[in-house]
Amino acid sequence: MKKHEGELFQIGEVTKILGITRKALLVYEDMGLLTPAVKDEESKYRYYSADNMTQIRAIRSLQSLGLTLKEVAEYYYDTENIDLHLQRLMDLRTALDKNIQMLQVRAAKPGDLTIRKTVLPQQVCFCRRYRCESVFDASNKLRETYIAAARTGKMSMLGRMFTMRMSSEPGRLDLMCCIPVDNSFAGEERMEFAETPALCIYYRGPYEGTSTAIGALLQHIKEHNIETTGPFRSVYLEGPPNRGENSADYITQIAVPIK
Repeated sequence: MKKHEGELFQIGEVTKILGITRKALLVYEDMGLLTPAVKDEESKYRYYSADNMTQIRAIRSLQSLGLTLKEVAEYYYDTENIDLHLQRLMDLRTALDKNIQMLQVRAAKPGDLTIRKTVLPQQVCFCRRYRCESVFDASNKLRETYIAAARTGKMSMLGRMFTMRMSSEPGRLDLMCCIPVDNSFAGEERMEFAETPALCIYYRGPYEGTSTAIGALLQHIKEHNIETTGPFRSVYLEGPPNRGENSADYITQIAVPIK
């Protein structure tokens, strides 16, 4: 051991430096995820190298993303199913992105028109277009579209429903109502949306006031000579029924795709 003295860390040092328990290190070892640089078979003392420390940090990083230790082991050693492990990590990234988005949503205050960059997801939707007489009429049309999409048996639980303003004429509610469905949906109402960068505002307040957010985005686009690639979307994040009649706390993501 004297040969490596000063280069290796005792188990107590590792637990203190990395904030990990002795039990966790032994579990890593039992699962084949970690092999101490030196292990005295008589005393059972273990000594860890800088490489071991890096490996421990990597394992904990994957755990913090939501992987089980079994999945961590498969990530490192199961080369035959690498596509499955890649998909798992991509799913975790999507979940993390949604959590970040929801934190941004919760931070929205009435009157806050902060413009943010975002990415609108790739998705397939059940879509119907309507000429609406009022916001109340638009809400009813969106509800009708939702019911029709649900009855296909293909509605997706992952995406958010949204409307697109198909006309820029003031006071005209020419809307496309879009309800996320599974990729397997093949009806005539099917529309595919590619992943796209966008600018958005998380608007807190009744739906009648979303035009304020649209106006702020239009002004920003004009001032910065930004090229848009599609109509404005109102993505419904928090509203009835979870907010009931308290429309002041409705939260809508007003977004516009950009180049």
